[in-house]
Amino acid sequence: MTPDTTRDTQAALLLGAPLTTATTAPSDAILKPAEFRAVRARIVATGRPLGDLLGPNAAAVVTECADLVPESRLHDLLGRGFRLAQALDQWAARSIWVVGTTDDAYPTRLRDRFGDDAPPVLYGCGDADLLQGGGLAVVGSRDCDDETLAWTTEIGRRAAQSRCTIVSGAARGVDLTAMGASLEAGGTAVGVIADTLFREVLDAGFRDHLQAGTLALVSPNDPRQRFFASLRMQRNKYIYGLGDTALVVATGFKEGGTWAGADEQLRRLRHVPVYVRAAPEPSSGLDALRALGARLWPDPTTPAEFARVAENAIPSRDSAVGSPESSTTPAAADPTTAPSPVAIQRSLFDL
Repeated sequence: MTPDTTRDTQAALLLGAPLTTATTAPSDAILKPAEFRAVRARIVATGRPLGDLLGPNAAAVVTECADLVPESRLHDLLGRGFRLAQALDQWAARSIWVVGTTDDAYPTRLRDRFGDDAPPVLYGCGDADLLQGGGLAVVGSRDCDDETLAWTTEIGRRAAQSRCTIVSGAARGVDLTAMGASLEAGGTAVGVIADTLFREVLDAGFRDHLQAGTLALVSPNDPRQRFFASLRMQRNKYIYGLGDTALVVATGFKEGGTWAGADEQLRRLRHVPVYVRAAPEPSSGLDALRALGARLWPDPTTPAEFARVAENAIPSRDSAVGSPESSTTPAAADPTTAPSPVAIQRSLFDL
């Protein structure tokens, strides 16, 4: 499904999005997240939709928010209609859609789990319905050995066999290996990216799956957003937020985005159960996550068992932290019989 851009979403874009149509972002004084939330809350409290900022009573709606944001600033932002039209045309040319929190196509899990802190808009490409289906969030380090990537490949294949969507960050290493293995096995995947969506949708490894409706790429940031490490850290919570269960394959100890995202999920957000791989070699990072409450991946052997774990439908006594049932060491994939995960990663998703 490709959603239309509603009036509420257009208003959200005018207020809080840079609407970058060239290589350099414009210098508009767009609303900061807290400002946007305050304006939206004020308008909704009066019984109006945000889209009324684009209607015949826009001036009155702006005046109602004058104590939150100067009227002149709101009028300037709402006056960017031509640039919005340009941006929408550019995005549409690459099959990029955008949805806001009031749209039916907006992921229910993000709206319910983050509330007012959910991203006001999401940009995406591919079948938006995939964002509603949950799945297994798979995260891990960018630089891993072949054995770890082979194990991750097996996870992606089992997810496809179980009709479970892989949700990941589309980054080099564990993320792309899991996504690629699932897609190649006939499964589905969602990639949550922080930047350069405008470029990524043209990637040869993504294109066929986007067109086939088996892959969706989504970002909370402008499609032309350039790389910032902080944005990639911030998007980690949405990977977890779109899934039903999470699996951390590899991570350093108190360093990197994988650790930060898992630590945030275990300590503060707690949206989904977090599992860690029972690695064949000691891992200070994975051990530390277990100490925070992560569970050992139980290595489900049948599609039905895999689906129950991935959908967070296993009995609580089988998933208790540290219980014998959850401490089964998973069988490692045999790198001599499985296609090279490194080859899959390079051929499918060489970014």
